[in-house]
Amino acid sequence: MKFGICTIDPQLAADARDAGFDYLEAPVPALQKPLEGEETFLRAMEEASGLALPVEVSNGFFGFDGSLRCVGPDADLKRLEGYCETLFARSAKAGITLLVLGSGNSRTIPDGWPREKADGQFAELLARIGPRAAAHGVKIAIEPLARVECNFLNTVDEGAGFARASGSSAIGVLADFFHWRRNGESPDTIVSSKDRFLHVHLATTPNRQVPGLEDCDFSAFFATLSKIGYDGRISLECRFPPPEGRVEILRRALASMKAATGASLS
Repeated sequence: MKFGICTIDPQLAADARDAGFDYLEAPVPALQKPLEGEETFLRAMEEASGLALPVEVSNGFFGFDGSLRCVGPDADLKRLEGYCETLFARSAKAGITLLVLGSGNSRTIPDGWPREKADGQFAELLARIGPRAAAHGVKIAIEPLARVECNFLNTVDEGAGFARASGSSAIGVLADFFHWRRNGESPDTIVSSKDRFLHVHLATTPNRQVPGLEDCDFSAFFATLSKIGYDGRISLECRFPPPEGRVEILRRALASMKAATGASLS
């Protein structure tokens, strides 16, 4: 099992290294830059190569501002396919093998747009981009989001259902503890999604902190990961504290995660 943090900030990356973490999860707009030219991407990749830990995963698949719509009347499948082809090629070049498809602003269903149409649009998009991702050696983890943040695709079993329907082994689902807990999901949704389970995000509830900075019981979540035999990556996606004392906070969080998952403490 590997443990990482979601950042591309150099100082935070160095602190994570010093605390014993393994990798970084960086935002697509900051690294692959699919809407910008190749030279801009190459500069970003060179900067990322100087970070204290390797970038192995990326999130923010369609960006964060919602300008690329994947459901609703403004969704442009041809444009999305071209964007994804650039994203997959650049991810492969940067050594990134897993992309997190959250992007709640891009997939929120507009008022008045039928749910069944949104389902069809998203399913068709996944069916089109799955083979392209596989050709570049990249996998896509659909991220279910809390209902208060996004009105579409909120549970782990929904994500697994879309992944299966895509027909592509390159598409799976992740569980983000923060969203999973806020939605009141059962551990059963993770168990039933075992065949498509690719990744984990972790933060406390209710304040999205580093584990250990507020009371939060992860025991049922970690027990379920153990039950399905998960041994992949776990990324901290949370509000990180300021630099003073941060290495020790991260070190304690890592120790607690390793203890909870049975991972080696070395």
